[in-house]
Amino acid sequence: MSMLTGPGFAQDPPREARPGVKDQKEPEPTRLPPIISEDGNHSVHQNSHTRYQEAVRKVLLKTFPNQVFRVPLTDAQNFSFWRSHNPGVRPEETMPWIRSPCHCLIKSPMTRFTDHSILNDRNFSLY
Repeated sequence: MSMLTGPGFAQDPPREARPGVKDQKEPEPTRLPPIISEDGNHSVHQNSHTRYQEAVRKVLLKTFPNQVFRVPLTDAQNFSFWRSHNPGVRPEETMPWIRSPCHCLIKSPMTRFTDHSILNDRNFSLY
């Protein structure tokens, strides 16, 4: 027993005292796909921040689940049967129920408040 307690609290016991260490095999590699795939977003920017910003500006990155994953993860993401498979066709053209009319307020109450405050107080700021 002194062999286990002799080295102290912070030191590991000798290799012979550990059960199952002699018979231990090498762990098998996992069968999961690699985290960074060659056909994903990594190939667009290649770990460069300027290339990443340019890809974001030009909308080159894959963002939709059907672009990132081959098989939809959930049933809610399986919306491909609604969409047209032609790349040039916008969804609003094939499915008019998607589009909702936009009724903008020219002068909302918040806009009127900020305009009034800016005119009366030159140090006014929303932030």
